[in-house]
Amino acid sequence: MCEPVHRFALAIPPVTLGATAAALAALRGVPLRTDRRGAATVVEGEIPAARVHELTRQLPSLTRGEGVLESGFERYEPVRGTVPTRPRTDDDPLDRREYIRRVLRQGT
Repeated sequence: MCEPVHRFALAIPPVTLGATAAALAALRGVPLRTDRRGAATVVEGEIPAARVHELTRQLPSLTRGEGVLESGFERYEPVRGTVPTRPRTDDDPLDRREYIRRVLRQGT
C-alpha cells in the first residue's frame, strides 16, 4: 500500500526553527534543505499528505503567527510502519452469493 507524499517549503522566523523541526519530526516530515533568506529561515522537505493539515494547524503557534507553508503533491511512497485499515461499510462483492442476494433484496 502506498501513501501520497507532499514536498513543502516552510518560511519561518529563525528563532522558531527548533520547535518547528521537532513538530516536523513528530509528523513524519523530513527536512531536506534549510536556507537563510533575508529575515526568514526556509525549510524544504517532504511530509506525508495526511499530515499536512496538522502541520498547517500547528504552524501559527509554532512560529508566532509568522510561518508560511507551501506544499504540493510529489509522489506516492510505500507506507512505513503499520498499514492503515478501515472496516467495510457495505456488502462484500467478493462473497458473490451473499452480495447478489443482498443486492436483489435492496432492489425490491
